[in-house]
Amino acid sequence: MGRAPLRPDWPQVRLAAMHAVLRAKFAQHPRLGDVLVATGDARIDYSLSSAYWSGGAKGRNWLGRLLELVRSELVAQRAGFHP
Repeated sequence: MGRAPLRPDWPQVRLAAMHAVLRAKFAQHPRLGDVLVATGDARIDYSLSSAYWSGGAKGRNWLGRLLELVRSELVAQRAGFHP
């Protein structure tokens, strides 16, 4: 499987890009949003082969953190809070 070239500013925009992708995913699939919200306030430690996106002993767990952020946004929206 090939890899697409990364844009030069990817390190600066990757968190915002992933956040936008996750928001779109859960907006398009409300049942998945229900599953995410059902995790309550649990810490999400996502496992991938990337130390940047996943957790573990040395991982930064950015994907888990972004899922927690999107979860809190879904909870707020469902409670009628729309900034």
